[in-house]
Amino acid sequence: MSTGRAIEAVTQTLRSVLGPVTALVTARPPDQARGAGASGDQLNLFLYDVAPNAAWRNLEPPARSGGGGLHPPLALDLHYLLTAYADHQDETTAHRLLGQAMQVLHDGAVLTRAKLGGVLGDAGVHLQPERVRLTPVHLGLDEQSKLWSGFQTPYRLSVAYRASVVLIDTGRPSEAPLPVLRRGRGPLDALGRDEGVPASAGSTAPRLDRITVAAWRGNASLPARSGDQLVLDGAGLAGGPVRARFDHPRLAEPVWAAAGPGSTAEQVRVPLPGTLPAGVATVTVAVGPAAGPALTSNALPLPVAVRLGRPVLGAAGARDVLVTVPCDRLQEGQSVLLLAGGDQLAPVQPARAGVAPSFRVPRPASGGARLTLRLRVDGIDSIPLADPDPDPAEPLPTVFDPAQQVVLP
Repeated sequence: MSTGRAIEAVTQTLRSVLGPVTALVTARPPDQARGAGASGDQLNLFLYDVAPNAAWRNLEPPARSGGGGLHPPLALDLHYLLTAYADHQDETTAHRLLGQAMQVLHDGAVLTRAKLGGVLGDAGVHLQPERVRLTPVHLGLDEQSKLWSGFQTPYRLSVAYRASVVLIDTGRPSEAPLPVLRRGRGPLDALGRDEGVPASAGSTAPRLDRITVAAWRGNASLPARSGDQLVLDGAGLAGGPVRARFDHPRLAEPVWAAAGPGSTAEQVRVPLPGTLPAGVATVTVAVGPAAGPALTSNALPLPVAVRLGRPVLGAAGARDVLVTVPCDRLQEGQSVLLLAGGDQLAPVQPARAGVAPSFRVPRPASGGARLTLRLRVDGIDSIPLADPDPDPAEPLPTVFDPAQQVVLP
């Protein structure tokens, strides 16, 4: 979810973290750090190198269709040089400032989501899946000499840090094909999937293997939405009160849901919490009393989609039509795109909780075109299908929901 302002956000966050050490924390080149007539205690944080992250640079997300894959994010490591200045010829005060600054960065080696979002929330660094971690880097005398001589300024004692990893999302739109409605020609098994090789639990701790939506009968490719019951498959999911914990980067606190009727040690059924925003949440299972120690399972991702209401057509211009798309689970500042035909359209106004977003949909060359609409919120697309029939003997939907389509004039 990071934008092009991600590097700025990390620099500003580090300056705010160092604020308790001294009031003056700058981000200037070494030859301009002190400035004309500058005095007093000062810390200077200089970004001297930006390098591709070795662990992320070769990762390509899996392809969504035969036309190609998703464009991976730009993964960067930021290298900073931290220098202390004092208002005396004696360097003792500068040494004290540098030691205190290193202590602060050591204690706060992981930049929390709250710190990153509180300084420059528009950059979205606090929403990226990887945390930004600070690591001291030793620069030899030869490297430091080249760095300082390049700025033609006298050498001062400095410490280097690496901030890793910063993920900048691509601005190139990804492919958005409609979901596959049917696979293969023959009849599928009862759950419509391959069970694979069964695995046995190696310990008494609960284990979470898979999360699906009960209505879709084991189809793990579809996200959850309002009104859905989740099926959590695993092992060791019994032995006391069982609860599911839902974490989301846009929530300050986790959301809990108790196991419902029909739950067993291998399968837990819980309703999707109504307060969970759209996007990617993580789910863990806790076995034990809420007030006491509980065994906790591993975490699995859960995509959560908005549920669309019937679109409303508004004013029609010469080139486009205003289309309002009611939906639930939308929060302030979320990334929203309307997928209509081959277009990916941004809303007229930024996302607001409880307000249906509106979009200007281009008019086709010939009138009467029917478009299937999907709303992509924080990377998760809505499902353009009606709810499945609760009778397991009935087939799953194989046509798109007319209530989620529009006919443009």
